[in-house]
Amino acid sequence: MRKIRTAVAGVTIGAALAFVGLTGTAGTAQAGPTADQGQGQGQGQGQGQGVRATFEGRSIDLSGGWQGARACAVFAADDVRCYDTTEAADRASGYQRAADPLAARAPACANGWVCLYQYANGEGRRLIFSDEYWDNLGNYGFDNKTSSWRNNQNSGDNASLARNGDGSGTRVTLSAPGYASSLGSFDNRASAVHG
Repeated sequence: MRKIRTAVAGVTIGAALAFVGLTGTAGTAQAGPTADQGQGQGQGQGQGQGVRATFEGRSIDLSGGWQGARACAVFAADDVRCYDTTEAADRASGYQRAADPLAARAPACANGWVCLYQYANGEGRRLIFSDEYWDNLGNYGFDNKTSSWRNNQNSGDNASLARNGDGSGTRVTLSAPGYASSLGSFDNRASAVHG
């Protein structure tokens, strides 16, 4: 029981640290376009270009829509795979609910990954990363569409969300391991992620 309490405290501390980043030296989040306005610009595979992913045996451009996919996993810059269920993405990324100490308190996110969720409380579509560079979310059709997150990397391997493409502008730290059920004033305002 003590182990579970420690893990839950880590989630709470991680979420609190993430919100400290909103008011710290990075500045205050500015109002921006809503999730339905524009795709943003990015550099992931060329400025303003969408990322190609495999989904149901075909290649899709994520910046033009997910075409029914519920979860997409970025295994590498040239290896993005989408799935029609979050459970299929869990299997592909190696997530095992029985081995997750936060399974009762946080949404699924495989060990070693950063997971972004479309809605609060880990709901909606999920975009997951295991890389260590800035990814522009507009290239994945996810610009200004992140409402909650989970960083299930090793302790100290923090991730970041940035207000603008290429990691510029106001940033929010995604502490590892950590989870935030909402992004508060940064809700739907992230344009880039660094795993």
